[in-house]
Amino acid sequence: MPTHFRDPVLTCDNCGATADRPVGANYRTGWERLRAEGWTARANGAERPLRFLPHTTIHACGDCPSVAVDQVVAAG
Repeated sequence: MPTHFRDPVLTCDNCGATADRPVGANYRTGWERLRAEGWTARANGAERPLRFLPHTTIHACGDCPSVAVDQVVAAG
């Protein structure tokens, strides 16, 4: 189940693993730590958000396949 942007815990949508959401003064370093551990995230494409901002995110832990979509910009 996608994680709501206000949930205090991130949940992997593949295996159910959890991690504390970074907050406050540790926000930036907390996200850097999660990315170093292999956590990836993307907006929930199945959601029809109000005002074009999704309220839920799909997450994957370092042990599961990535859910992040890599964007390649072709030099033209």
